[in-house]
Amino acid sequence: MNYADALAYIYGLSQPDRFKATDPAKLNLDRIRALLAALGNPHEQFKSVHIAGTKGKGSTAAMMASCLRAMGLRVGLFTSPHLHTFRERIRLNGELISREDVVRLTEIIKPEADRIPGLLTFELITAMGFLHFARCRVDWAVIEVGLGGKYDSTNVITPRVSIITSISYDHTQLLGSTLTLIAGEKAGIIKPGVPVVSHSQSAEATIVIERVAKDQQAKLISLGRHWRGRPILSAAGGAIAASMSASLDRQIFDVKQVAFRRSDETPHPNNLEGQYDMPLLGMHQVDNATGVIAAIDAIRDDLVSVGSNLQPAVRTGLHNVRWPGRFEIMRAEPPLVVDGAHNVDSVNKLATALAEMFTGKRWTLIFGCYKDKDAEGMIRALAPRTSRWIMVQPNNPRALPIDELMQLAKQRSLRATAAVSAKAALESIRNSNEAVCVVGSLTLAGEARAAWLGGIELEAD
Repeated sequence: MNYADALAYIYGLSQPDRFKATDPAKLNLDRIRALLAALGNPHEQFKSVHIAGTKGKGSTAAMMASCLRAMGLRVGLFTSPHLHTFRERIRLNGELISREDVVRLTEIIKPEADRIPGLLTFELITAMGFLHFARCRVDWAVIEVGLGGKYDSTNVITPRVSIITSISYDHTQLLGSTLTLIAGEKAGIIKPGVPVVSHSQSAEATIVIERVAKDQQAKLISLGRHWRGRPILSAAGGAIAASMSASLDRQIFDVKQVAFRRSDETPHPNNLEGQYDMPLLGMHQVDNATGVIAAIDAIRDDLVSVGSNLQPAVRTGLHNVRWPGRFEIMRAEPPLVVDGAHNVDSVNKLATALAEMFTGKRWTLIFGCYKDKDAEGMIRALAPRTSRWIMVQPNNPRALPIDELMQLAKQRSLRATAAVSAKAALESIRNSNEAVCVVGSLTLAGEARAAWLGGIELEAD
């Protein structure tokens, strides 16, 4: 077996899009538990952090892994989907899993997987990640949920802390059509007695998370109520843009634990409070970083080997974090921004960040998305900030056809043209003075980065 053979086998397994969350006979944890048991339950051999949510869970996972690594720990990171190559999904201390290890692990897992009817692609990938981390003897693994939470194959772990990032509408055909139903799926990662950090949520989602945390006797730590982060304001009173360096490469923010009594002598009673900086931009990333800091505070007892003052390592971890394709500024002037936003909530956050950091700009949007996404809603949300659109069909069978994108643009009387690829779209603007943003799909973001930078390994998802 070679690397291509391994990927063909992995992607040749069943896919979950035919299943409904209301069909527990199909969507359950039985298959992944059986596979892991056959492999010696590798997921029980390391400490873990579990992260669910609609938006921001990948960035949060990258931040958490970077902070733990800065503490001198051996850290695995499991995320999905990938931006450029399958190997991004499983990392050890920041390094992608090798092609050789993908092949080796597939050969180990395949005989057991073949004995489990209906095993899903993501279930095998999850088992591969857990087995790799166990064999490499990681101290901690940071595990991002693939889809939902309750029935996601990652939900076999018992983490030391769980994080639920911003919840909004996405994958409604699987998770449900209301925020109450979606939040119920996300809150399925809350384990008995395990603390959970929740971002600020809608009233519907908050009710569900609070109820599940109470039922599980899990301490609930809420952003806004228990921890708060805010961008550092300039003397002139500017907002997020004022905290950026001249090259727009990072933002500075302040984090505090709420409800402490403060004085001039003790302005920061918790030693994780204070000022931080990171290269991930936008207020939503400040929220993600604040959630990470709150989670690290919750697992202090598990980090005794690091020492009592964790802030220097956390500060280093956030300063050094990298997570491409998420409000990534590829060119400062004229600006070229690549963002993997792919639902209405995430493109609204993108639009806010564009307005904050590039005041008064009108944008040329290179746009493409998947069939199961709310293309019309995303276009409607972004239209007020645009001058023109370049529609692209991402290189994926699930992508929305270009003629349907053009029809949506016509219905809203948008100035739009079509391009055969992200590369062609970028070539058409390379020497222009237009402010350009690539958005709508992480696949499209990966294709755009590869085309712009060159020399990047690019595989289909």
